[in-house]
Amino acid sequence: MIKIINSEEFSYFLRISRNEIIKIWMDQSEVQNVLHRHSLPIIEKNTHLFYQFCDCYISVIEWRATVTECQVKIDFLQLLNNYNVTVSDLFTLITKLKNAIEQVIFEKGNLSYALQSEIDSLTLQMANDLASNFENLISSNSNYKSENSNLLAEYKKAVDLSNIVSKTNPKGVITYVNDKFCEISGYTRNELIGKPHNIIRHPDMPRDAFKDLWDTIKAKKSWSGVVTNMKKDGGQYIVDTTVIPILDVDGDVVEYIAIRHDITELEETKQQLRNINKAMKNKVDELYSMTNTLEQKAFRDKLTGINNRENFEDIFSIEIANAKQNNLPLSLIIFDVDHFKLVNDTYGHQAGDILLIDLVNLVESNIKNGDIFARWGGEEFVVLTPATDMTGAYNLAENLRKIVEAHTFSYVDKNMTLSFGIAQLSGEDTKKTLFEKADGAMYEAKKNGRNRIEINKS
Repeated sequence: MIKIINSEEFSYFLRISRNEIIKIWMDQSEVQNVLHRHSLPIIEKNTHLFYQFCDCYISVIEWRATVTECQVKIDFLQLLNNYNVTVSDLFTLITKLKNAIEQVIFEKGNLSYALQSEIDSLTLQMANDLASNFENLISSNSNYKSENSNLLAEYKKAVDLSNIVSKTNPKGVITYVNDKFCEISGYTRNELIGKPHNIIRHPDMPRDAFKDLWDTIKAKKSWSGVVTNMKKDGGQYIVDTTVIPILDVDGDVVEYIAIRHDITELEETKQQLRNINKAMKNKVDELYSMTNTLEQKAFRDKLTGINNRENFEDIFSIEIANAKQNNLPLSLIIFDVDHFKLVNDTYGHQAGDILLIDLVNLVESNIKNGDIFARWGGEEFVVLTPATDMTGAYNLAENLRKIVEAHTFSYVDKNMTLSFGIAQLSGEDTKKTLFEKADGAMYEAKKNGRNRIEINKS
C-alpha cells in the first residue's frame, strides 16, 4: 500500500536503506557491464568512492545539498575517467542508481507519483551537472574519444530506455515517438508520425486540463500533470507527464518534448483504495448509527421515549452537585396520574399506554428546555428543574395540572387529572432525601383529594 511520508521520514528512510540501495545498484547487470568493459576493479578504495557518490546522490534528492556542493564528485569522475568510462556509461551508472533507490522506496510502499517525479527531476539536474564536469575532465585527457562529445545524444538514449517519449512541432503534430510510446499506445510509429497529438486524447479528459497545458507551454514554460490517454484499441492508460518547450537561439519554440511515466497500475490501485475507504466509512457510519441507537435505547423509556429511571438518577446526581457548587436553586416535581388503574381496568392496557404517550407529549411541550423529564415507573413521572426555586416549580406544576385537566385523551371518555408533589433542594439534602420530600408531598396531594399540588415545606 502506498503511503505519504514527510521529508524527515524520507531522509531517515534513505539513510537506513543506504547499504541495501548500494547493493542493488552495484549488482545490476548494466552496472557490472560498465565495470567489466572498462576493467574498473572493485577494490576497497574504489568501492569507497561509489559509496560516497551514493551518499552525495541521496543528499541531493533529499534537498540537503546540491551536486555542486558534493566534493566527492570530482574524485568519482576522475576514477571513471582513469578507466576511460564514457559519458553514456556515466548516464547508465546514474540511471541505475536512481532505479535502485526507486526500487527500495517502492518495495517499502513509499513511492508516490510526486516523489518519483521529484527524483526524476533532480536526477536530470545532477546528470547535466556531472556530464558537464565529466566532459571538461575528459577534454583534458589524451585518451578522450569522440564518442563522448555527443552529450545530448547519449542522454537521449538513456531517457529513451526508461521513459515514454514523444516530440511534436509547435502546432502539436507528432514528429517523433520512441518504442515505449508505441508499445503502450498500440500504434505503430508510421501511424503516429505526422498526426496531431490528440490522436491519443481520451474523451474523459476535461478540456480545461489541455487548455492549461497549452497556455503553459506556449508561454515557454514546462508543464507537468497526470493525463489519461486512449490506446488504439479503445483502452486507457494513465501517465505522469512533463512537456518541455525547446527553444532556438532566438528564444522561439521549435518543438515540444513530452516525457511520461506509466502510472496506470498505481492509479488503479489508488482508486481501489478510495473505494475501500468509502466502503469502510459507510460501514463505520452504519456502526456508529447502530451504537447511537442502542445507547439511546439504554437511556430511554421504551414506551414513551423520555428518560428512563436509571438515566434520570445519573442526571439527578450531577444536577445536585452542580446546584450546590454554584449555589443555585434546584426543585423536583413528582406527579402521578390519578385513578390510572381504573383506566386500564375499564379500557384495557393498550388504551392506558396510549394515554401515557399522549400525556408525555403534552408535558414535554410545556416544560423548559433545561428541565429534565423522566418516567419513574408505571404512571409516575418526575420533572427536575435546574436554577428554579419553589415558586417557579409551583407555577410550572400548576400550569401542567390545568393543561392536563382540560385535555381530551383518546380512548377515555372522561378528563384525566394529576397529583403533584414539589420539594426544593436545601444545603443538607442528598438525592435520596430530596426525592423523599417530593414523594411525600405527592402522597399528601393524593390523600387530600387528588388533582392538586402539595409543597414540602421542610
